[in-house]
Amino acid sequence: MLFNSIPFLFFFVIVYLFYWNIPSRFRFNFLIVAGLFFYGFFSFPFLIHFLVVISINYFLYRKIRNKESDQYVKIAVVFNLINLGFFKYFYFFTTFIGDVIGSELLKKAPDWISITLPLAISFYSFQMIAAAVDAHRDASGETIGVRDYFLFVMFFPVLIAGPIMRTTDFLPNLSKNIEPDRGQIYRACFLLMSGLIKKILIADPIAGRISPVFANPSEYDNFSLFMSGIFYTLQVYSDFSGLTDMARSIALFLGFEIPENFYAPFFSTSGRELWRRWHATLSNWLRDYIYFPLGGNRKGEFRSHINLFITMVLGGLWHGADYTFVAWGAYWGALLAIERIFVDKLKISILPGNLFTKVLQSLLIFVLFSISALMFRSNSASLMVDLFAGIFTNDVGFLSQSIASANGGWLVSGMSLVGGGDVFQMNSLKNLESFVYMYIMFLIFHYFQYKPESLNKFKKYSFVLSLVLGIITIFMITTLSQDGDAFIYYRF
Repeated sequence: MLFNSIPFLFFFVIVYLFYWNIPSRFRFNFLIVAGLFFYGFFSFPFLIHFLVVISINYFLYRKIRNKESDQYVKIAVVFNLINLGFFKYFYFFTTFIGDVIGSELLKKAPDWISITLPLAISFYSFQMIAAAVDAHRDASGETIGVRDYFLFVMFFPVLIAGPIMRTTDFLPNLSKNIEPDRGQIYRACFLLMSGLIKKILIADPIAGRISPVFANPSEYDNFSLFMSGIFYTLQVYSDFSGLTDMARSIALFLGFEIPENFYAPFFSTSGRELWRRWHATLSNWLRDYIYFPLGGNRKGEFRSHINLFITMVLGGLWHGADYTFVAWGAYWGALLAIERIFVDKLKISILPGNLFTKVLQSLLIFVLFSISALMFRSNSASLMVDLFAGIFTNDVGFLSQSIASANGGWLVSGMSLVGGGDVFQMNSLKNLESFVYMYIMFLIFHYFQYKPESLNKFKKYSFVLSLVLGIITIFMITTLSQDGDAFIYYRF
């Protein structure tokens, strides 16, 4: 039941109508029931497991709040890590140990035990760990009731793929008088349209065009392989940012404010700024519950680099149990440490701080992210090696192929508006026009994320803009859309 699916549309219409037409004292209970149905629709066999995990966490949370023992917060953290580790990392750790000691039996663990990953376990585990640790750190805070705790974990707009909320993000919604608000409805409509466009008109079309490159990297030249990383970056941003927009939109329709996850990350001029803007709720979680407890930068320069490296590797592992995600985390841990050394200690500034150089710095960060995107997209270590080996070894053939094809006729035949467009061939540059459209849309949404206040000047034209954007959306859907894929972050 994806946000961009017909079943979810029916589900949400029913929830919305019931929610606003039942007595207000029953609304939060109704949202818990809606969350149960939503999770059960995706993963009914794990619904009981989900409820048991929440119940145990709430029991431990109350013990922590009652200050019965400092051990309860440790028990809560360990319990959630064991639950997450068994279901998500059992195969990875057995394979890793098998590789280290040369045990074929351990390498073949998937053949002798079958483990299914519970839906959203990475997200809800981190939320409940944060709730337990925050309860221990802030003894003066208000104790959360059982209903509010269950709703905090089971709030269906963010249940499957975040944002990763803290109790301080969510609980203020429960203490106010929630009633329909015209301003929230307008924002919700804009976010819903934004999310659908990002998903349907940018992420899904890119996915269909670059998937063949990742399926057979040896068939493509090095330019194609490098560009596939560039466009996968646009895909994963549009997919996940679109998902967040839709989640925030659905929450707003119900009167709830939830945190933003993206703040125009590819306008960042440094790696540190990037990770404050990209998947911000995860970045903040890693900082507060891993980096700071490891010592942060309080234990010396070298130790701070090690802490940063460990934090990013664990952040990579959070995304997936594979060597590729370890490599992705190590890559960013090393880059961030190097950046600290050059910028903070050596005070090296290569470029002056004007607009042009800021654009160059942003492009550099975008390219560095796109290189890591090849690791992120690879579903095995061998594919990752093939991709990077191909970038350095596969011949460049795209220019000669393009120039040799009918004196530039390749450009006309590749345009969907003029010649109908062929199946996209990265190594012959056909149909790059559609990528230009998608990149322009990406830049527009990125700008509004970077300067959200810029939308205010268009409020008085809201009706006309809605009509124009609707026509543009229909046009783009007819020229670019295809059968939708599941959101990338649903699998985490």
